[in-house]
Amino acid sequence: MNHAQSDENQTIFVIDDDSSIKDFLVTFFEMSGFQTKGFDSAQDYLDQLDDTPGCLVSDVLMPNMDGVELLEHLNKIEHLRPTIFITGNATIPMSIQSMKLGASDFIEKPFKPELLLEKVNNAMANFQKNLDVIYKFKDLTSKEQQTFGFMIKGHTNKMLAEDLGISASTVEKHRASVMKKMQADSIVALSKMAALLRPLGEDFDFDN
Repeated sequence: MNHAQSDENQTIFVIDDDSSIKDFLVTFFEMSGFQTKGFDSAQDYLDQLDDTPGCLVSDVLMPNMDGVELLEHLNKIEHLRPTIFITGNATIPMSIQSMKLGASDFIEKPFKPELLLEKVNNAMANFQKNLDVIYKFKDLTSKEQQTFGFMIKGHTNKMLAEDLGISASTVEKHRASVMKKMQADSIVALSKMAALLRPLGEDFDFDN
């Protein structure tokens, strides 16, 4: 096991309605140096929700509220933690949906615990970077957020002016402001950031 990468200030939150899997993972992560909390259901997790930093490791197919529904709810209340889904019955649509909602990774049962540990460490390492992008996006004005959405779709200045009902000179100002505030040096860099913003992308469609 890799103890060097674990952080005692981070907590691993494990949700699984199968108590044998939940207990195994709780023990495994504790032995790997993490604080760990186990939950029998998504509702149990929500009932004990707090601001403790860490990573959520959740089963997908659970009664009452499944993992995808849980993540949808967490996005709505803006309670963001790096999230890794585990499941024995993965489907492509399920995988796509979980990633669109901001899941860090998706792993199928049976899996090697060491692989899950590696994914958890990677998810937590990347999470702060992802949060920084989200906060930068939220600092954009409404028009700048709309401009961001159209820019990553490859719209020209003329198209942007028509889309937003503003002048070409104002479009230039919005584009420059978006690039500066997002600290992006190219549209490609901006597009990569868009993938991290999918949970917040209800106001404009990233995919069309």
